[in-house]
Amino acid sequence: MATFLFWNLNGKALIQEVTQLCDTHSVDVLIVAEIVGTRETAIEAKRRETAIQKSLVSKTGMSYVTEHNDFSKKLKFFFRYPSQSIAKVFDDNGLSIREITPSTGQPILVAAVHLSSKLWSGSEDQTYVARSVIKGIEESEENVSHSRTLVIGDFNMNPFEGGLIDADAFHGVMTQQIAQEKSRKVHGLERSYFYNPMWGRMGDISDGPPGTYYYRGSTSRQFFWNTFDQVLLRPDLLRFFKKENLKVITEIDNFKLIKSSKINKDDFSDHLPILIELS
Repeated sequence: MATFLFWNLNGKALIQEVTQLCDTHSVDVLIVAEIVGTRETAIEAKRRETAIQKSLVSKTGMSYVTEHNDFSKKLKFFFRYPSQSIAKVFDDNGLSIREITPSTGQPILVAAVHLSSKLWSGSEDQTYVARSVIKGIEESEENVSHSRTLVIGDFNMNPFEGGLIDADAFHGVMTQQIAQEKSRKVHGLERSYFYNPMWGRMGDISDGPPGTYYYRGSTSRQFFWNTFDQVLLRPDLLRFFKKENLKVITEIDNFKLIKSSKINKDDFSDHLPILIELS
């Protein structure tokens, strides 16, 4: 079993909370976004990264490897794997890809994303960025000669938006049955699928909270609950996936991340953490 946890920290020092989650769920790969605020320096980011690593070792009794990588300022990895089993494959603004080769089983690609915010980008810009990101993922799959790929992170888009569903972007579909077809031809070009299980995690009859991010604006069109934090799986990973092993976390050691039907961003982040286990 390999367990992956992603949390956009919104620049907050949630060191104990992150550590508790990793200990409770035996997390193998921790990925955090916005480890510090936008006004904080790279030195402060490195300090917080070191503090998280030390706290993980102290709390879990396990060794967690971090890269102290300044290239990706948006995303930070912590691995409960030996450093020799982790290979850097790709780094660009908002996309970091690593290949993990466990002691048993086949290697997989883990692509972490933190894409442009709706505060600064319209839907067309977000789709444009998504097309660029998928090119990086496809190039990485070609370089490692497999497509056992997991994409996880803050997409800043909902599963139904263009950047997630367009054939030349993530091409994320809502059922495993469709994804298992692997690809389809669109205007003469073969376009590979991702399976996006987060389709099933929207609204108040879903298994868990209605989304991963809450925003109440004043414009005429408002979703209120958004599912920005997502995980996508290539078809080659579906046999390792069970739907009950995907969770949106709402509680940490009896502390509630949702308060009065909204995300408790005063005490924690404005995003909820997501967790997935692959057998």
